[in-house]
Formats: sequence, C-alpha cells, structure tokens
Amino acid sequence: MANFIIGGWTQNIHYQVPPQFDVIMYGMVTNLTGLTTGTADAPGWSPTKVSAPRNSLATVMWTYGGGGAAPNNMPDSDQGIEQIVQCTKNHYWDGVDFDDESNMNIAMVIDTMQQLTPKQSSYTFSAGWDYNNPNSSTLGAATNQAVKNIAAANCTNRFILMCYGAQMWSMQDIEQNVRPAIERTLANGVARKHIILALTPAGLTDDNLDYFLNTVKHYDIGGLFIWEVDKLPEKALAYISASLTSTAPKSALPC
Repeated sequence: MANFIIGGWTQNIHYQVPPQFDVIMYGMVTNLTGLTTGTADAPGWSPTKVSAPRNSLATVMWTYGGGGAAPNNMPDSDQGIEQIVQCTKNHYWDGVDFDDESNMNIAMVIDTMQQLTPKQSSYTFSAGWDYNNPNSSTLGAATNQAVKNIAAANCTNRFILMCYGAQMWSMQDIEQNVRPAIERTLANGVARKHIILALTPAGLTDDNLDYFLNTVKHYDIGGLFIWEVDKLPEKALAYISASLTSTAPKSALPC
C-alpha cells in the first residue's frame, strides 16, 4: 500500500474487509478476564474460540481492551499473558491490538507483546488534551510514560493515536491536539512510520478528513486507521485510499 497503510476496527466479526485495507482489527474484547466481547455477565464472541476471519489479504488482529473494558490494570498475571498469546496463535490471528482505555498494566503488556513476536501487536491510546498536557493530567502523564516504555522495549509494530471522542473533535480541538500529539509521540521515542493516526466516521466532514490526510502526509507517518470502518461511507474510503496511494487531485468527496 505505497508509503502509507490503511486499516481500522470493526465490531462485526462477519465484516467483509475492503480491498484497500492493510490491517483489520476485530473486537472489542472488553471482558478482559474472560477474553470476550461484551461483559462478563453478557459475553459475546471470544478470540479463544473464534478463528481469525480470512476474507481478505489484510493482516487480521483482535483488539484487547477498548471503551468500557474491565477490569483495570490488565493483564495481571503470567497466566493471563499466556492465554492472550496462545489464543492468538491457536486461532490463527496475526496479532493483538492493545486498546488502552482501562489503565493497563504496561509492564505485562510489554511482556505479552514480546511473547507474541513474530505475531504483530499495536498500542492504541487517546491522544488528546490529556496526552498533550502531561504536567496537568495524571492520565496524560501515565500515557506518555506508557508510550515511552513500549517504544524503548521495541516490541510493537504500531502506536495508534485515537484523535476523536464519541465523534470527531471540533476543528479547533483537532488543530490544537492532532499535530502536537504526533510530535509528542516522536519525542517519546516512537519511529515515524510506527505512528498511525485514527479517526471515526461519526462527525466526519470534508474539512476534518482533509486535515487528517494532510497531517499523515506532512509528517510521513505510518498511515490512517478508521474506527468502526463498517460505518464509513464508500466514497470517503475511496477518497482516503486515493489520497494516500496517489498524487491525484484532491477533490473533496462527501462523507
């Protein structure tokens, strides 16, 4: 996929992956003790029982964590690490995305990533105001330290910067946080091509999409990922693909 990779997440295990995708991540596995989607009381599918879907040439990963993941400080044991590693290998997943929205145990995340090798892994985190203001935010300070520790361990393939909330941020918040987050991640020791910028279809417009695409190319980072890509309009996906794989004129497409 030229200089940049395109990928994203879906919560639909039967999702047909678009041919433009290099990486697809299924999840979110938010019941971290039972390794299932859903909750401990209402579990969904599990990567311990479901083999990686193979309906494309994309790298196929499952996501450990995400919004609402519980409990905090996971994984919390060698047995937990072994379960993650073995289910990934036994069910033919290409790797694991660690979506840290639950104050994960970073030392054990690093151990897990190392044991997953040569399978792939990624570290996904919110890269907004907290991340950019670690001196004013306990969460931001912890996230910066996590990025530094994982980068120093040289054990993961990608750092995915979630630059959105329930929907795309306002343009003011985007301009104040997206590029500073990339610069901060570089300063934290992450290789340029290991940085991925992520957006969401909710609230996506021509202006904010162009800003993200231009930022990916300006910094020459790894690429762009999309949360809930199954909700992304086909025209927007075509525009993303054309923008990151060619020098075609940038005529904005409706989102």
